Amino acid sequence: MKRSDGRTQNKKGKVVSIVLGVTILLTACAGRTKDTDARADTPREAAEKVLQSVKELDFETFNAYTDNDEGTSRNFIGIPVEKEYKVFQEFLQPHIFGGRYYKKKYRFAGKVVEELDWEIGSIQEESGGRKARIEMTLTNRDIEEAMERYTLWMVEDAVNGAGMGVGSVIRNISWKVNRCDDDLIRFIDETENMWTDQVTVMAFKEDGVWKIGLTDEFINAFMGNIESEEIFE
Repeated sequence: MKRSDGRTQNKKGKVVSIVLGVTILLTACAGRTKDTDARADTPREAAEKVLQSVKELDFETFNAYTDNDEGTSRNFIGIPVEKEYKVFQEFLQPHIFGGRYYKKKYRFAGKVVEELDWEIGSIQEESGGRKARIEMTLTNRDIEEAMERYTLWMVEDAVNGAGMGVGSVIRNISWKVNRCDDDLIRFIDETENMWTDQVTVMAFKEDGVWKIGLTDEFINAFMGNIESEEIFE
């Protein structure tokens, strides 16, 4: 019995040691996360945070370091209806969060930015250090090519199928693209060509934090050369 009690004590001691070790590890990780989430004190840090948040679909960080928020739309009697954003509009509306449609769009968005890579070039501060011009090169999978091949495939399928009229074919294609079905994901996965764009973005200082101004050119660049408003708004 005494030997058994000794083994029990040893097991308890090991469990305590493991728990303490995990606690220390998690505490260390939490500390690193806090450092990573520190505010952007330079234009370069702001640009890095924005591009990393795009790749990770971290909309909270993306909004914190851009001018994505355009205000609130109201109905005819002035009651706020929904927030307006330059990009990722659908993902930022609480009434669709978590549904099947949301999950399909989120999966598609993840595929769009899956191969996103970037290089921050020269940075020139202006207006007494309140603004900055940032040169960057963005590389991504050629999503436009994937969309074009997917659309042609659907047209051929429709023509060879039920013999629908032109109007029906267009409506069917538009509906399927908007629903981001598995076939669209497949065409993105099969796309090997990469697309590179050099863009200039403007950063500005707001409440001591650098933020990135969103333009159609910049959005198109990190989205792999697709008209993002047709998919994400």
